Amino acid sequence: MSVEILVGHAGRKSRARLILKLSRAHFLVPGALLYTLGAIVAQLRGWSCPLDRAVFGYCIFFFAHLSVSFSNDYHDRNSDRIAGRTFFSGGSGVLLEHRELEKAALRIAQALLSLSFMAALAFTITYGFSAAFLIFATAGGLLGWFYSAPPLKLSYRGLGEVATALAAGLIMPGMGYFVVAGELDPWFATLSAPLIFYGLYFILTVEIPDFEADRAARKMNIVTRIGVKKASYVSLAASLSGTVLLAALHFLGFAGGNFDLTKLVIISLLPFATAAASLLALMTKGLSAVKQTAMNMSGLIGFLSAGVLVLYFELIFG
Repeated sequence: MSVEILVGHAGRKSRARLILKLSRAHFLVPGALLYTLGAIVAQLRGWSCPLDRAVFGYCIFFFAHLSVSFSNDYHDRNSDRIAGRTFFSGGSGVLLEHRELEKAALRIAQALLSLSFMAALAFTITYGFSAAFLIFATAGGLLGWFYSAPPLKLSYRGLGEVATALAAGLIMPGMGYFVVAGELDPWFATLSAPLIFYGLYFILTVEIPDFEADRAARKMNIVTRIGVKKASYVSLAASLSGTVLLAALHFLGFAGGNFDLTKLVIISLLPFATAAASLLALMTKGLSAVKQTAMNMSGLIGFLSAGVLVLYFELIFG
């Protein structure tokens, strides 16, 4: 094998690794958990769904969600130059060191968003769903795209938290619910209310380490407006609001089929506990933004993971 072929092969492998890093695959985990949560809740309420339809539905969601990583890295590449990178914030760092991949990142983001739309169209036709499903799936993809992309650039105009809260609380679990139930009913819309607060908790958590960079880039978000300490109080309030709303729905008898909120209410104390602990450590020990983010994210992922497992066991063992 010639030297040129070896070099070319190594270059392709290196490019593939960089593209994989750009994808920030770990961000797909919360989304997958939220989709699964919505799908299981629909089944607990009595709806049934063949496995192929559930997987097809997730593919629509997967393409759109993955597109966000590439789109955000591309459109935030200038602000990311002054941001410190962490596991959950500051971008992947790939485009800062490899500017030759900028066009590739944009094209991949566009291609993934297009794939999501085409998959949603095929799904709607294949399973005889209403046009509402196609509209819902497309709206979710566009919301993720315009989080950082022009002309809307929601994260720069004070609407980033609203977009993320709606995406995490309504659209992500709503996709799973819609795919299984065949509709997005008022019952689920009510359940999404506490989940929206966890979406707010999430976005504030990942904004905190980017405080200085976002302020320099003139991003109008909650953290740049009121500072890390006050934003931490808002994050704590968001987690508490999620628990209070879940408990209120439970005591009001909000249920359906085999779905019961009791265990979710208890598990929801996880993000509240981590938010309280990180805020206390910030006030007394000067906890770093990176550690604060790690603590809060562990609580959120713990809540989603435990919630999915508990509901799955209820579904299987009833």
